Amino acid sequence: MARAVLAYRLVEEEGETLATVDRSQERLTEAVDRLESRVGAVEDDLDAKIDDVRSRVVQVKREADAKAPADHDHPALDERVDAAGSTATEALAELDRLDERVDRGFENYEEILTYLRETTDDLDDDVDRLVRTLVDLRERTATLEATLARRTAAADLQREANRHGVTQASCGDCGSTVHLGLLSAPRCPHCDRGFTGLEPARGFFGSATLSVGDRPALAGETTDSSSTAEPRQAGDDD
Repeated sequence: MARAVLAYRLVEEEGETLATVDRSQERLTEAVDRLESRVGAVEDDLDAKIDDVRSRVVQVKREADAKAPADHDHPALDERVDAAGSTATEALAELDRLDERVDRGFENYEEILTYLRETTDDLDDDVDRLVRTLVDLRERTATLEATLARRTAAADLQREANRHGVTQASCGDCGSTVHLGLLSAPRCPHCDRGFTGLEPARGFFGSATLSVGDRPALAGETTDSSSTAEPRQAGDDD
């Protein structure tokens, strides 16, 4: 009974762990998808703004260069034109530096996304292993339940026999003698029919009989009872 309880607890714990991992994996996948979408949108927006600013600066520089007098010498205007040109050049250089920083930043985002994707793949592998472990544990639990149920049914039959002072009885199907104290399952060791109860002997010279019939299948049992039942020990015919 203690082993069955332990198996139940293990199945429940594995089931809860698997559900938690599934939820974590779903949240991680959704977060990665949202991050990819936001990064793509920000990258497109920054590219558009940088291109717009660059074109405006170039336009200002060209206009400043075009305003330089061809026939007249105006030192003040020359200084303003030179200053505007220098400012435009510095702005273009700053934009180039900003563009490089943005590119490096997005490369870092790509590394993070790659890491998250790899982590998600690792979680997939962990989930697969958990599923296989859980299936195996459930099969073992079902087998343990069937074994426990067989032993319990055999013990109930033996207690009934003890109440009637019976140590051996005839199988109601094949008529073979069965030693009740050696049964590990409520089945005939000779014909493999299942026992459903004990009929005490009638009369002084009569013998007890083990009634047979189809009993409900136990959890973990297959249609071939010999493949799941434990080895039985029973007496031979008298």
